[in-house]
Amino acid sequence: MRILLPCLAMLVCACSAETADVSSDRDEAASFSTQITVPTPDYGTMLANPPPPSRGGIQVEPSAPAPANAKAIGDEWISRLTARNAVDGYGLSGKSADGPVSMIDVLMTKRQFDAWLDENGWTMPLHISWTFRPEMVRSAVSPAAAPRIRHWPATTRLTGLQHQALLMGRLVVRDGCFFVTTGTGEEKLAWFLAETGLDVDSAGYLILVDRLTGETTARVGEDIVWAGPNGQPMESELGPLRKACGNAPVAEVGNPEAAERFYTVYPHTRPVSAPPPAPPQPPMG
Repeated sequence: MRILLPCLAMLVCACSAETADVSSDRDEAASFSTQITVPTPDYGTMLANPPPPSRGGIQVEPSAPAPANAKAIGDEWISRLTARNAVDGYGLSGKSADGPVSMIDVLMTKRQFDAWLDENGWTMPLHISWTFRPEMVRSAVSPAAAPRIRHWPATTRLTGLQHQALLMGRLVVRDGCFFVTTGTGEEKLAWFLAETGLDVDSAGYLILVDRLTGETTARVGEDIVWAGPNGQPMESELGPLRKACGNAPVAEVGNPEAAERFYTVYPHTRPVSAPPPAPPQPPMG
């Protein structure tokens, strides 16, 4: 789920630059990208094209009445999904806080959920309303981008409800590792949510893509905005990142997009530059 809503308290960063750094050889076995500054793409032209069809989640409505043991069934499924870290929300029947579960919002696609049922020999209760995440149309890292990075720092857990504060920073890749600098000026390792992927555009730049639609959301090297704070990595996810890119602090950047792309969609949020001071008046007389 991508949630980027305009907010007022923003730090202003430059949104474009003139040159792109060239990848440098790390050793004889591998060459990893460094992309610090890039020309900003023409997002106006990109966004003028018809957007991909909207792709929402899959809703499965109840097809059977609630059985006498509906509460026990619902509690068991919430427990199972919680253990898998796959509950985004659920609702209860009636007005009591002790009512049976009537709907569950699942942080899995229907395909993933069905495979999980088969793996455990379970059957989905038919008296509950279920909502599942949409399938992605893009891989996390394209074959063109994979050799250029040390590690793709993103969770595999699908995204549900998010905080909606609009945050900003500058995203770069250095020697195959992704870093973000925020308003404090501190550079941290970047961490993405699952719906953001990596590819290479026609000009040879590393780009972020929306895995749900295939759209380009930013070039690495641009200022970015994202909804947050969300999505800090789990301890099990930190190990591979640390091994590849070191022990710098980690900052989540959600499912970001270029600041310039955001301003193109929401022009009223673009920071207004202060006019230059008036020239000094010539002396009188």
